Amino acid sequence: MRMNIATSSMELWRIENGFANDTHAHDEQVQVTIPIRGVCHFTQENRMYRLDAGNALVQHPREKHEFRLGADAGVIIFQVNADALADAGARPPDFPLRSYVEPDDIQSRFRQWTNDLLVRDPSDRLSVQETESHVAAYLTRLLRGSPERDTGEPARRPAAADPHLRRALDYIDVHYRSALSVDELAALALQSRFHFIRSFKAATGLSPYQYVLHRRIEEAKRKLRATRMSVTDISAHLGFSSTSQFYRAFRNAVGVTPEQYRK
Repeated sequence: MRMNIATSSMELWRIENGFANDTHAHDEQVQVTIPIRGVCHFTQENRMYRLDAGNALVQHPREKHEFRLGADAGVIIFQVNADALADAGARPPDFPLRSYVEPDDIQSRFRQWTNDLLVRDPSDRLSVQETESHVAAYLTRLLRGSPERDTGEPARRPAAADPHLRRALDYIDVHYRSALSVDELAALALQSRFHFIRSFKAATGLSPYQYVLHRRIEEAKRKLRATRMSVTDISAHLGFSSTSQFYRAFRNAVGVTPEQYRK
């Protein structure tokens, strides 16, 4: 089995049940290879490693490597642009070569991240960039030796206390029906992508994506109650890429379909 999901700044892989590749390197990406079962036979810069489940190995940009899996083995691989990790506070030269990860924990996280990327609207930059930041933050903790422990949320602070964050919130309130990105909102708040997501959640209790989705769903509920707009028109008006995406988001948030809510 081979699974691959790619975004603009990273690739997520799950490979199982027999695999071998040729020697190669990545110019700009840091790779983290994590066996989840069996043994991964890995060669990196002409040195051989026998990696058991949970024994993560880091490949820095331009380091040559290859690996082989037997029929009973599997790995999860993250290939992340070095700039994305630097934004989360990690820089490649400082990374330790090896770390340990609980196989069940990384498989659970991997399922969550890939589910977010597959189930949510793939054209929604806000959702994709948020997931990218979650992966980068986890890998930063892993490379610092504390993968299971979150660095913690900053102290809860009203958005009004930070005029730059307030500017980003005001912008969302006006433009929540449009396509937004974490990067443009972070720029308004004069923060990096990573720190903006953390400070935004501390101020609102929601991630930027959750906040925008909440605004859209609340407006959809209002229009379903107060107008005779069709569900398709409401979906398009609120910035969903398709009616099916709107249906999924509305049912997940409200528990019923838009038509059932309107009755």
